[in-house]
This record gives sequence, C-alpha cells and structure tokens, in this order.
Amino acid sequence: MTAAEDKRMLRLQYKARRKAVSQQEREASSEAVCRRAYPFMKALRERHSRPLHLCAYFPFGNELDITALLLDCRQHGDAVYLPRTEASSRTMTLHPWTEDTVFTSGTFGLQEPGPDAERLDPEHWDQLDAILVPGIAYDRQGGRLGLGAGYYDRFWHAYLEVLDRAPHGRRRANPAVRVACIYSWQLAERVPMEAHDIAVEWLITEDEIIACAADTDLLTGKNGSRG
Repeated sequence: MTAAEDKRMLRLQYKARRKAVSQQEREASSEAVCRRAYPFMKALRERHSRPLHLCAYFPFGNELDITALLLDCRQHGDAVYLPRTEASSRTMTLHPWTEDTVFTSGTFGLQEPGPDAERLDPEHWDQLDAILVPGIAYDRQGGRLGLGAGYYDRFWHAYLEVLDRAPHGRRRANPAVRVACIYSWQLAERVPMEAHDIAVEWLITEDEIIACAADTDLLTGKNGSRG
C-alpha cells in the first residue's frame, strides 16, 4: 500500500472518530488543552522577551476549540493572524485578527476573515514566531495528517521561501515553531509522511506536552536564541 493510500485510510478512520465527539467531550478536552497551552505560550513570550506574532485558525466542526487560547494570547499583547483560503490555488493569505475583523464563510464552511480584511504581506511572514497547525491525526515524531487539501503544506513551503529571501539583518535564527493542540485520541502510532508534508515540533493534548523534534529547553524554562 502506498503512502497516499495509507493516508486515505487513516484519514477516514480519524474523521469518523472526530465526527463522534460529543459536545461534552469537546468542551472538556478543549478546556484541558488550552489550560496546558497557556504556560507554553508564556514560555515562548519569555524566550523572545516580547509578545508573539502567531499564525492560528478558528476551529471547525468538532475540532478541538482553541478560541480561549487565542483570546488569552491577544490579552497578552500577541498579534494573532488568521488564514483566508483561496480555493482556486489551494493557498492561504494571513490577516490580523482585531475587534474590527469581519468574518465570512470560506472553504469547507470555515470562518475566515472577509475579502476586505487587512492582510499581512507575505514578505513579512518572517515575523511569525509560532504557527498553530490543524490536522486530523499526528504521531509522537511530529508526523501530521491533514484533510488532504494541502493548504498548510503549501503555506509552510512558501513561508520558508520568504525566510530565504529575508534581508540579512532580519533573518531569523530558526523558523516559526509549529504547534498542534489536539485531542489525545488524535495520536496515532505512525502517520505516513511524504517529502512535501509539514511536520510539527510540539503537540499539546489534555494530558501532556510532547516535544516531537523540538528544543525541550522551552519546557524547562531555559532561554535560547530563536531569532
């Protein structure tokens, strides 16, 4: 069986599990994950010694609800950017989330900033400190399975190109940290990965924070250089 076929079977399995999530389970798990994520985001701020620039998303359907985390980030002065999907090219643009943001129903019925929303120019994507990445299944090595449209994979590779073109004085020591806030049942034994797939560095579940291929100093409170 090919990696693509493995992905399709795994995607069907985990989509069925997500469909079965009750409102009670969603609320309890979302609260627990956000509570565990608050100090993680605080540690990121302390590492940078400033508020963060954060790429995030609004939850869809029975996805784990990270809205409380995003509101907490805004209250701490973080700049939160939300994606707007372009279905024709399967790409994303980023837009700052403010009190004036007008939302519309975008691809797949997602709540997205409207077409007239202020936009973060791609040339300034290098400002991002963290990217919250949605998905349907993950493994402890950082493997991620999305829904198959490839929006975040394309975004990540476009982001890396922006980093490569950044002026020398603005060039980051490391790319933005990739984090997924997930239900514990979304952890698979193995997620098949192909060359173009985006992996994550951190997983935050109701029960634990998993450093996949990341600098664990963030969890011990040690400070390091991260651009």
